[in-house]
This record gives sequence, structure tokens and C-alpha cells, in this order.
Amino acid sequence: MPDASRPSDPLVCFFGSDLRLWDRLHDRLAEHLIKLRNTDSMSGLMAAVGARGATVLIMELDSLPPGSTAASILDRLERDTGSRPELVCLVGQAIEHRGETCPEAVATFQAPFDASRIVARVLDSVAARTVRLRRVLIVDGLPQEGDEFQAILRGAGLSADQMADPQRVIRVLEQSATDLVLLDLNLPGGASRRVTDAIRRHAILYNLPILFLSAETSPEHQGEVLDLGGDKYLARPVSAEQLLAAVRGRFAESGAVAPTAGPPAAASAAASPLLSQTQLVKRLDHAVINDPAPAIGQAVLFIRPDDSVLVATLDAVGLDQLLRLVFELVCRQAATRLHAAALCEDGCYAWVHCGSDAEIIELADAIRMGAASLALPARLGRLSFSIGVGFFAPPLDNALTLISRAEAAAEQAHNAGGNRVYRHREPRRPGVVANARVLGLLQQALNGSGFQLVYQPIVSLRTSIHERYEVLLRLRTPHGEIMPPSTFLPVAADHGLLPALDRWVLAGALATLHAERATGRRTRLMIHQTVVSLAEPGWLKWLRDEILRLNLIRQRPVLEFNARDILADEGHARLLFPELARLGIDICLAGVTDSKADLDLLTRLRIAFAKLARELVDRESGARLNGLVGRVHKYGPQVIAAGIEDPEAIGRVWSSGVDFIQGNFIQFPEESLNFQFHQEAVAVG
Repeated sequence: MPDASRPSDPLVCFFGSDLRLWDRLHDRLAEHLIKLRNTDSMSGLMAAVGARGATVLIMELDSLPPGSTAASILDRLERDTGSRPELVCLVGQAIEHRGETCPEAVATFQAPFDASRIVARVLDSVAARTVRLRRVLIVDGLPQEGDEFQAILRGAGLSADQMADPQRVIRVLEQSATDLVLLDLNLPGGASRRVTDAIRRHAILYNLPILFLSAETSPEHQGEVLDLGGDKYLARPVSAEQLLAAVRGRFAESGAVAPTAGPPAAASAAASPLLSQTQLVKRLDHAVINDPAPAIGQAVLFIRPDDSVLVATLDAVGLDQLLRLVFELVCRQAATRLHAAALCEDGCYAWVHCGSDAEIIELADAIRMGAASLALPARLGRLSFSIGVGFFAPPLDNALTLISRAEAAAEQAHNAGGNRVYRHREPRRPGVVANARVLGLLQQALNGSGFQLVYQPIVSLRTSIHERYEVLLRLRTPHGEIMPPSTFLPVAADHGLLPALDRWVLAGALATLHAERATGRRTRLMIHQTVVSLAEPGWLKWLRDEILRLNLIRQRPVLEFNARDILADEGHARLLFPELARLGIDICLAGVTDSKADLDLLTRLRIAFAKLARELVDRESGARLNGLVGRVHKYGPQVIAAGIEDPEAIGRVWSSGVDFIQGNFIQFPEESLNFQFHQEAVAVG
């Protein structure tokens, strides 16, 4: 007996004679597991529809039988099948139909036809008419318990299926819309890891929530959830209340409420495209760092309402309702082209993937024009949007820069009068002129505004009472674009500005520490400095005076220096590091490799923390990494593995003996110190 919780597959019919257009539509809809049937006669249409009825009818007006109208055909379909399909009208070149519209149609397209836009509208209609229960796929090596879980979930109004063969999981997920996987962590032969890895690497399924099941309760075993890429851990035996709370809680976190409408294709496997800002940036970082060619047809849109004064009058509930309407508009216009979205106080971010850059601009403009269709409270009147488009190209190395491109373009659109779409464009200048521009921005930032401090958590793998962050410097242009340090630090070095930058960073970070001390939090900040500051007259005295002025005697900073810089000027380090130690300031040596020069440096200087070079963490594993960490520990420093960008990196360093991990997979750098260490930190002993 078929599962009544699942809808029947959508049926889309093409009534017309343009076989080239039908072919393009057929191929694109097939990518979403939707079949398109073709006919050019009324009898053929009735045969194609049968008794089940059609979900969407795409009709060429030029192909209508003499004396027939679109409305009369819909009436007959409704009479014979009990279902009235959504109508998409195509107006061709015939003189009698030129400029004609269909009152019954949800959309009308004029020749020449854009297959991408027609498909997007069809997918919207299919999604709107396809209602299904949230579906959980159970992959359990204990069939009896799997049966119990299935009964509990179905009894709670969810759709649930069970399977025992892990090799078929990806195929099943691709063929059937699924919202969550309940996965046995102890499947034989490492199958749990392979299934999870395949999901996280899948172009569509990568955001699918995974809940792990296991009888093991040790901290080491629970840590495998983070290692593998799972969302939550359930220790057997699992009660009905625990299971339902975990499943419903994960749906709520992803914005999914059962039952709801959604596309029937595999694209809806990720329960909802609405993420938190943190989740969105994590996903973007993963794409930027790991995808060898992410630029093709991808961009981030930032949609901001133009009337900021009016929006500012809304309370929290009113603002949330407005932003939800904006998100729903984005979903309707983008359909399956929407990878993910996030809301903020100023608007909505949307990560989209289209066939071309031109299609992205067209989509952004459709969203802009769609503002007129929003059902807004009367006091808000009409709303317009300024939309910025930040493309993945030219290449970039982090998600914050990508998002800043979209924000900067939206700001330019707003300043130009609003209600328009602007794309971010990189300035194309000769090297000397570009350096002069960066120099001007640096000088302006040192004298006023432009610099920004962000903080990335450093998570202990041991029990720790401290909350540790690395302090990172960013430079914002007047248009809001974030300029990465690799762009402005060489210019600062060429013009002797590194000591000034170091002092600006140190002053800002010490002020943050002072504020943290007032709240009672045991925060430690690792603050990067360059070796040239060690040679600056008065630098040490200024630092000591600031610590005394801010009463940071019991909450001193950790100063971080690059190993290459110290090797180039070890003399100043030997002179000043003992003085810093007398002030109670620890030293972190960053970029440590397995070279003899780096390891010898640890024997000559008093170093509290050694941060391994990112390329070392990416390259080494197993016994070689264990041996290196052991040698560093022998010299005294605790070891930080930075550059953790994915679960595989955690797997490489997990058993190596490192003391801390850091990277965008754990949390990307943010302006606030908001990481939940006690909830997120990984305890292994």
C-alpha cells in the first residue's frame, strides 16, 4: 500500500508545437525529477492527464484549437479529472495573439521565450501545490529499534522510512524529498562515516540534518559527532520523548515546520533554505575554500528595504514579519535557484545559483519588482528594495568578503536613489594606483574609521575555564567592502605603518578585554603583533601602562608573533620576551612548521602556545602529526591546530594530541564574542 503521507509526483503538460522549446523545458525540469509530457491536441492532452489531473499546464496560445480558449480547456480538465491545473501561457508571434494575456494564467511569457524563467515559474507552482509531511529516513543497524523509531515518528504525524543498506542512502535521498536522517553511528565497516561524508559533499544534500544514534556515551565517542559532521547525538536507549524533541528541535532550528509546502525534487532535501547568519557564512566559507570552481553562476544577494526610517519604527515582531515576507518573496522568485538565505536587522541575504551571471541579475531584478506584490500593513505603504549582487568572481578567500561585496553594492544602489539592482565591481587599476588607494584607506582608518576587529574562537580539547579568541583585523572601504589583510598589510609594511596598525589593534583588543572583565567572563585574547613593533621605542612601556590603566593585571592578553618574522629578527624577541613574561603576558608563535629552524626556536625562547602552520594541518596526519605535536609539547608550548575548515581536518588532528582547534568550521570570525564554549567545546578527557 502506498504511503499516504507522500504526495503523488507532479504532472506538468506542454500543450504546443514548439518542439525546441519543449526539449529545453524537458531537460531542465528533469534535473528536478519532474517529467514534462508533450501534446498538441485536446485528445492527446486528455490522454496525457488521465484521471489524476495535471499540476501545471504550459500552453502555447498559437496552438489552441479553433474556437477554444484557455479557460474552456481548464474547465474541461476540471470537469473530467476533478483538478484544475495552474496555467502558464506562452504568447508567440501570431498576430491575433501578440500582446495577449491570459486572465486565468499564473504567468504569461512573450516570445522569444526564456526557458529558465518558464522553468522557475513552473517550479514555484509545483511547490505551492505539493504539500507533504516532513520525512525522516532511518538508517539503523538494529532493525527492531528502527521499527520502533518509525512507529513513534509516524504516530507524531511525520513521514518515516527505514532502511538497513547504507550503500543505497544517497540514491534514496536523491529520489525522495527528505528532511532529516536518523543514522546509526555504529554501522559496520565505517559505513556511518562514509554516508555522512557523502551527504556533506553532495551538491544538494550537503545541508541535510543528521542525528546520530549510539549506545556509547563517553565524551570521546560523542566527539565523533563533530568529527563526522553530524548535528546532534542521541544515546541509546532513546525514549519517544527524546526522539521527538530532537527531531522537532532540529526542524525548528532550520526553519522547518511540519507539515509545509516544498518542492518535490531532491533540492528540498535540505529542510529549509533559511539559515542563521552564522550557518550561512559557514556554508559560504566551505564553498569558497573547498570548491575548485565556485564562481560559475553563483552570487550572494543582499536585499535591503529603502525606507530605513520607516523600518526603524517597527518593533521586533513587526520587523520579523516584514523580513519573513521578504524571504518568502525571494523563495517565490528564486525557487530551486536559492541555495540558502539568512535574515538580519537590515534585510535578507540570499545565496543563489543560476545558469549565468546575467540570469542572476535578472533574478535580482525580479525580486526588486516583486516588492509591489507584498501584502504589507497599510501604515507601511509601498516598499521598495535596493539589491546588491556580490559575485564569487574575482576569486576570494573568505565568506565575509563575499558578503561585503553584496552589502557594498546594495549601499551604492540605495545612495543612487533606491529601487534598483547594483552589482559589485572590483576596481581595475594599475598596481601603483591601487597601492596608492590602499595607502589612502589605511591612513584614513588610522585617523578615523575603517578598521574593524573580529574575533575567532579557539576551542580547547581539554577542560578549560577560559574562553579564548584570536583577534583579527579587517579594513572596510567607504563603500562597505571588506579588504582582506593580504591586500593591505604589504602596503602598510612598504610605507612603515605596521607599528601604527599593531598599536591600533592592541588598543582595541585591550578595550575589549576590559569590557569582558567587567562582565566577569574569563576571556583570553590572542592579539597578533609584528616583530617591527618590538623594535619601536616606548612600545613596551605603553603596553604596560595600558594594562595598569585598564586594570587587566588578572586578565592579560596573549601576544601572537609569526615564526618567520621572529627568525628574521630574533634579537629583539630575546630582549623583550622576558620583559613581557615579567608582565605576565604569554607568547604564541604562529605558523610553526616541522622545520628544524622552527623547532629550535622553541628551545631558545619562552613560548606558551605554538600554532601549527595551516599547510601542515592540511598535509600531515597519523603518526607524523602525532610525532610533531609530541616534540612541540616536549619543549613546553601548548599546541593549536588552526585552519580547521571541515570535518576531515578534525579527523586528522583529533588523536594527535593538540590542545586547541581553531577555524571556520568551528566558527567564522565575528564582531562579537558570542561563541558558546560550554555547549560547543569538545571535551575529550
